[in-house]
Amino acid sequence: MTTAPDGFFGIMVSWWKKGLRMGYHATTPGLLRGRVMLLNGLSIIASLSVIVFSITYALIGYQYYYGPLYIIPVAVLVLWLNSRGLFGAARNSYLIGSLIVISYWCYEGRGNGNEFTLIAIATMATLILEKRHMIILSNLLCFLIFVLFKVYDSQTPFIPDPHINYNVVPTVILLNTVAVVSFQIAFFRDLAKHYDEKLTVKYNEVQAVQEELKSNNEEIKAINEKLHGLTGQLEAMVKEKTLELQTYIDAIDVNLYSTINDPEGNFVQVNDQLVKASGYTREELMGKHYTLLATPAHQEASADQRRASLLAGKAWRGEVEHKSKQGELYWFDCVVMPIAYENGRANGFLSIGLPITERKLHEQLREKTHLVLESIAFNASHKIRGPMARIKGLSYLIQRDFLKKEEYSAIAARFTVCADELSMATSELVNFVYNHQKLMNPERTASSAS
Repeated sequence: MTTAPDGFFGIMVSWWKKGLRMGYHATTPGLLRGRVMLLNGLSIIASLSVIVFSITYALIGYQYYYGPLYIIPVAVLVLWLNSRGLFGAARNSYLIGSLIVISYWCYEGRGNGNEFTLIAIATMATLILEKRHMIILSNLLCFLIFVLFKVYDSQTPFIPDPHINYNVVPTVILLNTVAVVSFQIAFFRDLAKHYDEKLTVKYNEVQAVQEELKSNNEEIKAINEKLHGLTGQLEAMVKEKTLELQTYIDAIDVNLYSTINDPEGNFVQVNDQLVKASGYTREELMGKHYTLLATPAHQEASADQRRASLLAGKAWRGEVEHKSKQGELYWFDCVVMPIAYENGRANGFLSIGLPITERKLHEQLREKTHLVLESIAFNASHKIRGPMARIKGLSYLIQRDFLKKEEYSAIAARFTVCADELSMATSELVNFVYNHQKLMNPERTASSAS
């Protein structure tokens, strides 16, 4: 039982808040939201107060007891317009409708003090209108209606209603007007306090954010100074590494062959050493395929292995045989590596080669010398060892006295034949070695002959 009043009071408060928030929207500016809520509150209070007045007038037998109810349609229209977001139309409807109804009250209920409600209308116009000239115009209109009524009331005979206590009713209406004005003032005071508290909270939040920003700025400044120092160190390191890299590049350009090819294998960049070794000009090489320099034997021997390694994104290393423009062969130990290998495809290839032409020539010379030595051994075996064996055999027969005197002449002739065979074999061997030396090193042979 004790919860019933609280429940009723809670319901009334809930309805009151709902009525105030008709047409309320969070995106509406704060001052406009306050004016909408004020207009809703005045409409609700006006409706409730005129109902009380009408009931009171009816109870005391006042013939125009229904007169106060004329303001209710205006209040309902205002609430409906606000609920639709038509605040301008609601504001104008309230001002115009209130002035018309109050003017009628003043004429119908003379002596009741209805003209004092014009004060509430003037105060309300000050609070709900935006433009200053409209506020002044509304107040002047209220003042004009008040003056006209006073002139009319002073010149027109007045017949009092016996049911009305004209000493009490005007005072009640005046107090009601004061209450309405007080409500308006209190409402805007609470509204101002509400927004002041919100502004204070926002101000404190802004101050906290500013302090945080100040702290962050100091941290950023310290970080920037540190980064500036690191940038200087990084620039020094980059400069040092650039010089070091340039030294390596210069060393490569002086001692090694280097090229850069596009994904199709065409020359994009060649260094001076390769240009010099190839016999072509740089312009003749640029844009040409690398097979321009490779010999057919080298292409067939290493193409598949090299292609498989490079397509897998791996470097390839091998000995490469090239042929110059003049037809001379030269070799280098080559490393080919993909450049910026992305999305399953290289953007190009870098080739670096160490010249090994002299080594390859020595290897070829060693192979040829080995063949010569084998040939010499063969000749010594067949053309020298044969006569030597026969001489040794004949000498054995002489030492053992196995020969007759008449056979010595034949043995001597046989010795002569063996000596001629040895002389011929030795001459052939000397000529063979000389011809081989001439073939292997023609310049040295020519200088020795001279």
